Amino acid sequence: MVKLEREDIFKLTGLLFFATAMGYSESAVVVYLRELYYQDGFHIISELSLKAVPVRILITEAGREVATIIMLISLSMLLARKDWLKRFAYFLFAFSIWDITYYVWLFVLIRWPESLLKSDVLFLIPRPWVGPVIAPILISISFIVISLMILSSKKQILSFKELLKMWKYWVYIFVAIWVIISAFMLWEHRIIYLWNNVIIGIF
Repeated sequence: MVKLEREDIFKLTGLLFFATAMGYSESAVVVYLRELYYQDGFHIISELSLKAVPVRILITEAGREVATIIMLISLSMLLARKDWLKRFAYFLFAFSIWDITYYVWLFVLIRWPESLLKSDVLFLIPRPWVGPVIAPILISISFIVISLMILSSKKQILSFKELLKMWKYWVYIFVAIWVIISAFMLWEHRIIYLWNNVIIGIF
């Protein structure tokens, strides 16, 4: 059972509101892009579906995504000035709420996606990732669970040296990320979407 300290609950509540507002901001940008370049609606099939958008706009969008990640990292650093593990937990929580509420707001504003199995361009860095909407939502839910488990464990990593001692866990994380990314790469090339890769990666 997850038991959080009052301070953590307060900070997570603030992150919830912040990330939800960020989700709205990002969905608003997509609404504008749709009005400009996809007036007949989104039909995301592969990376080629982005050809309607000028390259300079895509570069600007990629820059905005980098800025968003920097904002989330900066906020997590402010919430946990010394504890690296808590910073990681706060970042995962905020990132996940941002990602989930982005789709919630999109549905509220333009009734899209009509289904969680609809394809979407999930990220532009380092190149466009295309996959079903439900995949990042499942990943985000798992991130939220992990962040709550970390915060309830009350373990602390107070120095970079201590962080490096956890190298084997970072290996696990990178392997999991690669397994998940491989599912998106194969989907983009219209081979097959490897749900088992996503599930194994989350596990």
